[in-house]
Amino acid sequence: MKERVNLAMLIKDIIEKYSGILSATSPTARLDVEIILCHILGWDRVKLMINYGQDLDGEQLYIFKAMIAKRVDQMPIAYIINKKEFMGLDFYVDERVLIPRPDTELLVEDLVESLDEMVDNKTGLDIRVLDMCTGSGAIILSGASYWKDRQAQTRVEARNNISFIGVDISRDALDVASINRELLGLEGVRLIESDLFTRLGDYKGRLDIIVSNPPYIEDRLVESLERDVKDYEPRLALAGGDEGMDFYNKIIEEAYDYLRPGGKLVFESGHDQAEKILKKMAQVGYIKGYTKKDIQGFDRLVAAYKY
Repeated sequence: MKERVNLAMLIKDIIEKYSGILSATSPTARLDVEIILCHILGWDRVKLMINYGQDLDGEQLYIFKAMIAKRVDQMPIAYIINKKEFMGLDFYVDERVLIPRPDTELLVEDLVESLDEMVDNKTGLDIRVLDMCTGSGAIILSGASYWKDRQAQTRVEARNNISFIGVDISRDALDVASINRELLGLEGVRLIESDLFTRLGDYKGRLDIIVSNPPYIEDRLVESLERDVKDYEPRLALAGGDEGMDFYNKIIEEAYDYLRPGGKLVFESGHDQAEKILKKMAQVGYIKGYTKKDIQGFDRLVAAYKY
């Protein structure tokens, strides 16, 4: 017992000491320390604040120091605690997938609006939504979760059968998406391993919405990214070719045959790529293109319809 007391350390002292240590490599040092402490203790930050005078015991302190060492080496917090909030949901993440970003929530919000319109206009018909390059499954699982909750809250029998499908070339990414599917209780979401549309022949001409956050960073720029991105997030999910347009171009061309007439293709765009994406869509035959801006004022969402 004496050894345990000697190894223990007050929470307030831990925050002060390790915030100082982390400040050399992280602009959010104190927040990082508090998030790690909350994760270890199973508390929220309010409970942490009112318990500054409590100890972390020896075992907890050992775990904490191991996590802090990773953060000192600039591993993202989300990978350290294997959790990232997105659309109000907690997603499991590790180095096999990109960490979901707040900007990507625009795609889910647009998806929900589109489904509202389609349910009103297609009562009794099947509706199919496909997320290309699904990664952790954040987009497709958030959309599916919304519809599950909506049906439970309204207690009204569904007027449409809505299918949600996530596709990725990476088996590792799909394993993470599968973990999230189970955590969120969304076993009905189908996950498919495929190099873009290679294995999706059964869906040709049958999809209502295709949404995608593909790799879109220019290859030459990947090495110039912040360390927490370039050293930890999967390059497969970052690099988009010489101009960052390789996956946009392929998906735009191939998706046309997989959408129903009136179907919709939606992308997350790099901060300076929206115009190029819209131009490519128009060349292929998509109509009614539009964009939506993120909180920084960049055109982050780009969408258009199959004629």
